[in-house]
Amino acid sequence: MSERARSFESVAAEYERHRPEYPEEALRWAAEQLGLEPGARALDVGAGTGKLTRGLVALGFAVAAVEPGGPMLEQLRLAVPEAEALGGVAESIPLPDESVEGAFAGQAYHWFDRERAVAELHRVISPGGGLALLWNWWDERDPLQRELAELVGFAGHEPYREEELPGKPWFVEAARNVVESVRESSPEALVGYLSTVSSYLVAEPGEREESLRAVHEIAARYGERFPLPRLTYVFAFERLS
Repeated sequence: MSERARSFESVAAEYERHRPEYPEEALRWAAEQLGLEPGARALDVGAGTGKLTRGLVALGFAVAAVEPGGPMLEQLRLAVPEAEALGGVAESIPLPDESVEGAFAGQAYHWFDRERAVAELHRVISPGGGLALLWNWWDERDPLQRELAELVGFAGHEPYREEELPGKPWFVEAARNVVESVRESSPEALVGYLSTVSSYLVAEPGEREESLRAVHEIAARYGERFPLPRLTYVFAFERLS
């Protein structure tokens, strides 16, 4: 894994505190596309501190959560003791062949060595199963986020690249969706969230602090508390035999 991909390990507790979970609507939609019923065996790969894992557990799935970072895995075990937490990477998943009915990756797929990881995901998913990819993302229709877009670096971007999504001979896209949600935030919460983003974690300390101060100043103009809209991109892929 790259240094940037491993940068989250230095802020595992902050990641758990500041990163949002995934909307239930997005998880239910993905599970429906994959044909998963309560009790199904599911994999969360690149699970981090379990932000996606806990949503899958809440839907009644038996979840194996695979995460390479020790500090992240420690937070996951504390937050979601119901899940089977395993150390490992997407390119070498520590599960038997065809042992899960569906696999999920939240905020993680873009970090994988895709050629190796997609083949490995195909190996552990049983015939008839599938893969779901999710990203929580900014909503530039919101005035505050539109103001922050250039400063933070997400202006005009989506969290994925079309040409890098899974495809043949392993998977075929079944459906995609964008789920809208709103959560309450604050200038401090927004700065806390950005302090767990990889581009900030690997930035020079002075540059990072200057940018975070600017974010706080802009956000403070919207009040001590404010609604923060969010887009969650969800993709469902069918496993090819």
